[in-house]
Amino acid sequence: MTVASFIREQPAIARGTVLSPVPPLLEKVLIVGSGTSYHAARIAAASFAVPVRVMIPSDALHDAELKLGPDVLVVGVSQSGRSTGTLAVLDRAEAAGSQTLLVSGQPSPRHVTLDIGCGPEPVGAKTKGFTATVLTLQALAGLAPHPGLDVLLSDLIDRSAPTVDALIGTAPPTAVHIVTWGSWRPAADEGALKILETSLLPAEVWDVEEFLHGPHRRLSPTSLLVIVGDRDPRGQRADALTGFVHGLGARVLDVRDLLPDGAPVLAAVIPLQLLAVKLTIARGLSPEADPFPDFHRLLGSKHQLGESHHG
Repeated sequence: MTVASFIREQPAIARGTVLSPVPPLLEKVLIVGSGTSYHAARIAAASFAVPVRVMIPSDALHDAELKLGPDVLVVGVSQSGRSTGTLAVLDRAEAAGSQTLLVSGQPSPRHVTLDIGCGPEPVGAKTKGFTATVLTLQALAGLAPHPGLDVLLSDLIDRSAPTVDALIGTAPPTAVHIVTWGSWRPAADEGALKILETSLLPAEVWDVEEFLHGPHRRLSPTSLLVIVGDRDPRGQRADALTGFVHGLGARVLDVRDLLPDGAPVLAAVIPLQLLAVKLTIARGLSPEADPFPDFHRLLGSKHQLGESHHG
């Protein structure tokens, strides 16, 4: 089981996603999660008809002014079901009288669980779990999957893979600069996370306008610029930036060239997942390798397998 194989499972996950009975939404929804779960929640938040706030667990856990209670549904997102911070927020919410829900690939003995339904993904860099989480949260909001999403994702994988392979070859860049705008930011953030945690290359995300005011100074002939967005007017800045970067002799991956018109935001992550795998292999590394296998135990950021969560 490899990261690359899990990437290719995503069309089937989209095909298997259906609207199913879920707890009725209350007046407000709070979603908490870390890393990939946080990025997925930010994408899905736009699908809800009620006010939604997305927070990382530490902020939700320690914000003394956070309003919880019977009118708030608190959704914890953790694919492994072991995030100590997310589970602690659910405990705090229950103590305050809020209804809680764990969105996860693992059932919880303490919390009502909505299964993301993607099956095991025993690697550190989650890919299919990202797509499954977005679709599960959107189903919770009552939103049906994008029509033909499975075919769209399958075609996108087939179209993106040779583009990424040709762009990177055997000479990886020394840094990856991702520019984006508007609602595409969570997809860009998720792509940067995949690149960081697999290839270990420096990867940063900026709003395209902000990138022009200082961060651009880090560009060099060995940079890779990645553009994540659509063809709205804000993308004109990215068009001009592309010309500048090519003038340096550096490379550009423009995700807009791969996405069909009207593609959902979550689809933009697919080329970046493939890019992460390619960069990692080009650097002589394994996408499945974990340089610090004992990290979460030492930091207390995840419950260990088989460890009970007692609240």
